[in-house]
Amino acid sequence: MECDGMNCVNKTKELFPAAARGAKKLAAALSGQAAGRWALRFFAAMVVLTLAARGTSGAALPRVSLAAPNRGTIVQKASASAEITAGESGALELPAGVTVRAVYAAAGQQLKEGDAILLLDLEQLQDELASAKATRSQQEAQLARLSASTAPDGSSVTSAQQSLDRAKEDYARTDERTAAAVDEAKASLASAQTARDEAAKALEALESRTDPAPTEEELAAARGALEEAETALSGAKQAVESAETSREDSLLSAKRSVENAESSLAQANEAYSQAQASASLTAQSNAAEAEALRLEKEKNDKKIDLLTSLVEAGGLVRAPRDALLTVCTVEQGQPCPEGECLQLAKEDSEMLVQFTLPAEQAEKITTGLSVTVTQGSASAEAAVRTVETDEGKETGLVTAVLDETAVGFKAGTAQAELVFSRNAYDLCLPVSALRQDSQGSYVLAVEETQNAFGLSLTALRVPVTVKEVDSDGQYAAVEGSISGGVIVSSNRAVSPGASVRTEE
Repeated sequence: MECDGMNCVNKTKELFPAAARGAKKLAAALSGQAAGRWALRFFAAMVVLTLAARGTSGAALPRVSLAAPNRGTIVQKASASAEITAGESGALELPAGVTVRAVYAAAGQQLKEGDAILLLDLEQLQDELASAKATRSQQEAQLARLSASTAPDGSSVTSAQQSLDRAKEDYARTDERTAAAVDEAKASLASAQTARDEAAKALEALESRTDPAPTEEELAAARGALEEAETALSGAKQAVESAETSREDSLLSAKRSVENAESSLAQANEAYSQAQASASLTAQSNAAEAEALRLEKEKNDKKIDLLTSLVEAGGLVRAPRDALLTVCTVEQGQPCPEGECLQLAKEDSEMLVQFTLPAEQAEKITTGLSVTVTQGSASAEAAVRTVETDEGKETGLVTAVLDETAVGFKAGTAQAELVFSRNAYDLCLPVSALRQDSQGSYVLAVEETQNAFGLSLTALRVPVTVKEVDSDGQYAAVEGSISGGVIVSSNRAVSPGASVRTEE
């Protein structure tokens, strides 16, 4: 820069206002001394140059922002997406497929007993009722058929047993009758034998009589009696043989009849056993089919009861009691969907809030801790009931219960926020003020020094101990000997001992 005397001061005044003001004061103090004019010019030039150099140096210094540590509270908190469910809800049955004509309530709404919830198409309800009743008639007829006895007919076994009993009776009678006939024939044979022996003795005695000697007539008569006796004996022997033969034939025939009857009975019993096995399988199948049909009939009977009540109400569905409507997924103009599309919280039921947090955060939660739950415009407090953390898992499941006075909530997603701790400290400052080197944590405090040319700012290293950092990572509590402000930001890197200037 080329300048001399007041011209230099004027130029400096344009570039460096502070330096120019100092030079102007010095020149004014010396201007009254004519003898030192040239000395004044020289000295003024030197001052201007010095101030200009200092101004140039100041412009190159890092610009910093300062913050003063002060007493504050470090808060540890977390937030997560949550799911609200009714601890216990009961479904209001609706006939699937019936068109919804109007919807008067929404999930999350507190209903009074008798409040209208929705209106169903009455004509469709009447058609559904007629169809359900026709189905019930068919089910009752089918149940009657399946319940009929499947026991096999045992009359053939009874008949076969009776035939066997008769055959045995016939055998016994035949045995008795033929035995008597043989005994009678043998008795006649014995009599005939006796008669023949007596006739032979009589002839012998007659032939041996000498006094008087038998006449020819007597001998002829005795011989004739013997012949007749022998003829009768021969007939008696044939009669015995005939009776015995007849007995054998009759007993054989009777025995065969018994055997045939026994065979018929065995066949009847076998057929009956097979029929019983088949009937048992049929009975089991019928029983299973009947049980399934009974379950279907129970469902259909409930449907009939539901449809009957809805038809009697003109298709209007009302709240059966004071309760919170937790689920309502029906839409006007659309058919009722399958499933539990309309649910009411049960009496004294709790609204549960569930969400997951990283395991390290979940482990800090204690039972009873308050959770702020927000869903749309509704906001309320919930108390932590359980915290489930399993070793090895990265997250924990938290279950909280909404306060019983909470209103405007419904089953679905919400936002949960909870505070683990609030700790007060004497020294709190922005995290951006903290620095780290091989010696540990520190901050840069700004020291002010006054000299002939003005105020000078120097960054000083102040060791600190970090006590706690808030969950947002914005503020930290520290211990250390800090006085004045500390550097929280700068446009360039700042090291301990460096000169700095503050943001204007």
